[in-house]
Amino acid sequence: MSTNYLSKTIKSFSWILLLVLSFPSCNGVVNHDCLITNVNIIDVKTGKILKNKTVAIDNSRIAAIYNNEIMSSDSTIIINGSGKYLLPGLWDMHAHYKWGQADLDPLLIANGITGVREMWGNMPIIEGLPKRTQKSDFVSPDIYTSGDMIDGNPPMIQGSISVSTPDEAVDAVNRQIKDDVDFIKVYSMLTEECFMAIAKETKKRNIPFAGHIPGGVSIYQAIEAGMASSEHLYGVLYACSSETNFKNTPVYKPNDVLINTFSEEKFDSLCYVLAKSNMWLCPTLTVLRALGYLNDTSFTNDKRLEYLPEYLTDLWSQWFKGIDIDNFSKNNKTSFLFELDLIGKMNKKGVKFLAGTDFVNPYCFPGFSLHDELSLMVKGGMSELDALRTATLNAAIFMNKENDFGTVEVGKLASLVLLNKNPLENIENTTSIETVILRGRVIDRTTLDKMTNYHKTLNLK
Repeated sequence: MSTNYLSKTIKSFSWILLLVLSFPSCNGVVNHDCLITNVNIIDVKTGKILKNKTVAIDNSRIAAIYNNEIMSSDSTIIINGSGKYLLPGLWDMHAHYKWGQADLDPLLIANGITGVREMWGNMPIIEGLPKRTQKSDFVSPDIYTSGDMIDGNPPMIQGSISVSTPDEAVDAVNRQIKDDVDFIKVYSMLTEECFMAIAKETKKRNIPFAGHIPGGVSIYQAIEAGMASSEHLYGVLYACSSETNFKNTPVYKPNDVLINTFSEEKFDSLCYVLAKSNMWLCPTLTVLRALGYLNDTSFTNDKRLEYLPEYLTDLWSQWFKGIDIDNFSKNNKTSFLFELDLIGKMNKKGVKFLAGTDFVNPYCFPGFSLHDELSLMVKGGMSELDALRTATLNAAIFMNKENDFGTVEVGKLASLVLLNKNPLENIENTTSIETVILRGRVIDRTTLDKMTNYHKTLNLK
């Protein structure tokens, strides 16, 4: 066989192979449930924009990502992604969803929130929902949930599981594991002994624990004990004070003493330890800001109030009766602004962050406020990409669910958000939602508008 003949044969075979790859089926038509064509995929791992891709969805998962448009069957749903940006679905990693899940679902989904970490679950309610990987016919987010909070005696909030001894704490953990929770939620009034007993038992039973660092426990102890996440930045300023012993201190927000004695050296040391540890911080900047601006009518007259169910706004009004709002807000605003300025610095030092809002607390708007949270993170010094990661990739890593969530990749659940504008240019572009896809179910802009306005319509009747 001559060299020229062999060369021509190889070239001919290459062209045939190229044609086969270009047309996956014999008639050039590919059967998929849904195609998003000519879309720009935001790769939250690298920060790159993968331009003009076609994303194929079958059942509830991403089946393929093509480099070009493909021919589809008549039954395929086609979404024109030209000029648009595709993100993985967003997770609110500090939510109180159980307080009105049926009422909150429309607002969450309309804002691209396809998953929530429930921080105070009620298992009979949660078990009524498909918790981990929901079926496509449920228009509600995926849920990663705790059971009831485990607190000291007396507890800070009624309804928590109150424990006085390490044995009671261990028993509470084991009862919740039997209820099939995803993690154990610890709270503010636990003694050091009970906290450590919970840490030891959860490690033994291979289940995470997260929540509030109690007043009698330092953040260093919590890190050493293996706490998965710490909420609201509790313990940070205590650990960075040059004068204050951060053990046996109150749990409420730091005051001027802690800010005035803030040590950059101690801050650097804490960031180094946090970055090397497995602990994540969920700062819930949205609720911290709310506590500082309750006397600011430009803040409290938010137009988004009209989209909430009336019982929720009525509840907010009840919570602050008898409180000196001016002094309360002044103290919390000082703390919020100081801590906000630490976010970017901590992020640059390798501290790991999750995005959570703490809805349904006052002025934490279900769905809407996760976009506020991302915006506040950027205002605090994070890049747009790192802020996006806190509600996508980081959430998946934290929950050990990278096979299902966090990125736009083949095999992942098709819970996606299609944006009209690039959020890497301006983080507020996460609100430019055109379409939400929830476990393969396409929800267009018209339907999203109806979901957003659902309670507004009811309130007007």
